[in-house]
Amino acid sequence: MEVKEYFKNYTDFVDSVTAEVSKNDAIFAERFKQLSTQLGGNYSRLDNAIAGLAGESGEVADLWKKIKYHDLAYDDETRQKLKKELGDVCWYLFQTAYALGMPMDEIIDGNIAKLKQRHAHGFSPEYMQHKKGA
Repeated sequence: MEVKEYFKNYTDFVDSVTAEVSKNDAIFAERFKQLSTQLGGNYSRLDNAIAGLAGESGEVADLWKKIKYHDLAYDDETRQKLKKELGDVCWYLFQTAYALGMPMDEIIDGNIAKLKQRHAHGFSPEYMQHKKGA
């Protein structure tokens, strides 16, 4: 199979497994209206917040990658950069929670309850091994 045909076949495959709402603006517009109504008009806030959360988390990960693999010094200046990026992560996290109408204390309490159930006796490497095999 030629390279050009290979990529055409892959492109056709990608299109065949893509949801119609992802390929059709009219269908997406209807989905947008539905979600916007469900979110009390906060779709734009949520969309921006989730994109920002992903981007800022990537900034934290990129700094850590540079520390580990590119010899960026782990010094006060780098720690301040990490602190600023983590602050941005928090800002977008709170924006996301706000758009969803979810109080942060409920999110944190839910996370604590989930982790207590998962790790009732503290962190367990055995649990993680079991989880990886699942």
